[in-house]
Amino acid sequence: MVVATATEHETRAEPRPAVTAARLAGTGGLVFVAALVVQNVLRAHGPGLDAGPGTVTAYFLHHRAAALIPLGMFPIEILAFFAFASGVWTSTTRSHNRWWATMGTLGVAAIAALFSIVNIVEIVVTAKAETLAHSPDVVGALWAVHGAAFGLDLAAIAVALIGLSRAAAAMRLIPSWLALAAWPAAACLFTASVFTVALVNGGPWVAVGAVGFVVWLVFVIIASISLLRSRPIGKTAA
Repeated sequence: MVVATATEHETRAEPRPAVTAARLAGTGGLVFVAALVVQNVLRAHGPGLDAGPGTVTAYFLHHRAAALIPLGMFPIEILAFFAFASGVWTSTTRSHNRWWATMGTLGVAAIAALFSIVNIVEIVVTAKAETLAHSPDVVGALWAVHGAAFGLDLAAIAVALIGLSRAAAAMRLIPSWLALAAWPAAACLFTASVFTVALVNGGPWVAVGAVGFVVWLVFVIIASISLLRSRPIGKTAA
């Protein structure tokens, strides 16, 4: 009888890790979005992708806090981002949905890799801004790499958005309208990424990508809230 009671207790306690994981994933998604918003606010007056070497070095020399804080937040952002993506992936149960979730997770890995390059360039320029001020050609090359990685990152976001949104919609983590909106949003991101060369030279494609990026943030927020609540969209608490 004691053994049976213990077994029954263990069975009942089994779902708790899944709930905890979902809540961690939801928290990670919201932390990720909050970090992105803070970073973009701090970088609002930063140099554009087509900025000249003098403008780039001047910014990183004279706006140290605005440069250092986003760079310091990046490891936290990546950890939170991976937690969110893992939560969506583990929420999928059918093989068809798991395929989409896997594609989205691969997109997340590509985002992390490409945005790491963006941050690596900014770390180098921030750390060596005074020295690099005398090497404009080096700064120009580094900033071009920065812009190229940023542009290609838009394609990775598109892949992550399509894959994760399809999986999340199947698990009712997001409403159907958001799953539909993900397709034109991904198209905007892909289009901007295709024109990365023009983007690096100051083309208007950043605005096109920004449309898709807003939908991406909305997706992460809504999916994260659903994961935190541990119940599908439209389902009320018992």
